[in-house]
Amino acid sequence: MTQGFFSNPSAGTNAKGKESQYEDKGKPAAIRSSNIVAAKAVADAIRTSLGPKGMDKMIQEAKGDVTITNDGATILKQMKLLHPAAKMLVELSKAQDIEAGDGTTSVVVLAGSLLDACSKLLDKGIHPTSISDAFQKAALKACDILEGMSIPVDLGNHDELIKVATTSLNSKVVSQHSDSLAPIAVKSVLDVIDPAHPNSVSLDDIRVVKKLGGTVEDTKLVDGLILTQRAESACGVKRVEKAKIALIQFCISPPKTDMENNVVITDYTQMDRIMKEERQYILNIIKAVKKAGCNVLLIQKSILRDAVNELALHYFNKMKIMVVKDIERTEVEFICKTLHCIPIASLDHFNPEYMGSASLVEESEATAHCVHITGIENRGRTMSILVRGSNKLMLDEAERSLHDALCVIRCLVKRRYANV
Repeated sequence: MTQGFFSNPSAGTNAKGKESQYEDKGKPAAIRSSNIVAAKAVADAIRTSLGPKGMDKMIQEAKGDVTITNDGATILKQMKLLHPAAKMLVELSKAQDIEAGDGTTSVVVLAGSLLDACSKLLDKGIHPTSISDAFQKAALKACDILEGMSIPVDLGNHDELIKVATTSLNSKVVSQHSDSLAPIAVKSVLDVIDPAHPNSVSLDDIRVVKKLGGTVEDTKLVDGLILTQRAESACGVKRVEKAKIALIQFCISPPKTDMENNVVITDYTQMDRIMKEERQYILNIIKAVKKAGCNVLLIQKSILRDAVNELALHYFNKMKIMVVKDIERTEVEFICKTLHCIPIASLDHFNPEYMGSASLVEESEATAHCVHITGIENRGRTMSILVRGSNKLMLDEAERSLHDALCVIRCLVKRRYANV
């Protein structure tokens, strides 16, 4: 009896374990089904924007900003998704955008169709591992077929490259302007190819500048460098020939201490002494700039204090030196590579060998009141594109479309084959 008493609970536990195992048998299948349904929902949401006859999506953010586009990566970026499988498709689209630049909608729609086929195979009782292995073999076979279909591309044949770029632009909102945008994309990519590395090109060497006004048809490839910042009006100088250009990373304004402090002034002579010291401090900086032969000064944006104050601009005007302030930190590397100059961090290093040279620097209506630098000596392998648009929505979409076209040409440079 005692032996039987101890054996009964064990038997009950085993029975309970078997029952629990039986109940959980359907859970993996339910999870797989949930993942497939979530991923297919994302693919179906953007399926209607695929191809030249695809429709554009109007997306309104929580703060009220509106985006109109048919770019898959942009649409998915705006969607607030919670399901992990749905988020994986968003990451897939981002990876496609980084690697290829175009085809962000196609890759998601294709993934959704493959998952739909997986669902049918799973319903037939085929194991998920077998399906995964078959997909890997099919991917290798597909690559072989695509390589067999592809034809060599000659980078010297600009007409063929323009046709490829036009194909990418034909599915965009700005498709009617593909005749003007495609040649810009082709020329800008080909001009930044380094002969030492002919199979590689970086789009960081191509700067796309957006300026509101005009139409997309007014978009053009700029010879030289273009800055969105305007020349300081208080300085007065809008045009400089035989320019010596310096990019500085320090401020031309009265210095401030790192801690909070107050200065107590008891009479007007002390006030006069402070103003005199301030004038002398700024004047010494400007004299050093003039002595080095600089006549165009680019000043990096500062968050601590004014990059340049009104008193300094007054002296710069007298010295006939053009000043462009608020250069973003992210622009410094591109500007230095283009102008073949070195950023100057302090006045002690303000030497002529750190400066760049150009035949002309001017701000004009022809460049949408941007500062245009042409005739750059020893110019780096960079290109600037000025994109115009009648409103912000069209301007943003034109930039996205141009980026896709640039990426397509970049892919042809890396692997010189195309499928027709």
